[in-house]
Amino acid sequence: MEKAYVLIVNESGKEDSVISNLKNIPSITNAFGTFGSYDILTKLESSNEQNIQRVISNEIRKISNIRATLTLLVDNKPGILKTSKVEREVLDEYMAQAFVTIHCLKSDESKIMQNLEEIPEVIEADMLVGNYEIICKIAAPTYNDISEIISKRIRKIPGIKSTITINIINNQGFTR
Repeated sequence: MEKAYVLIVNESGKEDSVISNLKNIPSITNAFGTFGSYDILTKLESSNEQNIQRVISNEIRKISNIRATLTLLVDNKPGILKTSKVEREVLDEYMAQAFVTIHCLKSDESKIMQNLEEIPEVIEADMLVGNYEIICKIAAPTYNDISEIISKRIRKIPGIKSTITINIINNQGFTR
């Protein structure tokens, strides 16, 4: 199974409309409203990379009110997934969450993934192809806790050059 994350910038105030349209695309397994540089983060899964590219160019980018997208293709190397579907739904409802993109040397990816797996709040992580090497999802009681986890634990992992945090807006989006 091939996976990708698509970060979306849309016209101001049009997030709900864009997310509603994203629900009609079967390959999209998750869509989250976010705050920061991007308005929405989606996760796609498909049988092959060509279908992912087709969905992005022919379906996602054709949705009205989308101004820009950034695609993060997931590498075929094993990732981290610590929660079941039911647990993810509970986290989506009650916890502060964020995705963190990580820039590092390709040679450091495996060691960084091992370190991320040891952090209880890291509930998901994938190695990427392209602009960033790793993306991980973290959950904590508050956004202040997320900030502390990123600054005191994730950024302290040897080999990480930089990170970008994409905070999720609870109750804006969907999970299949």
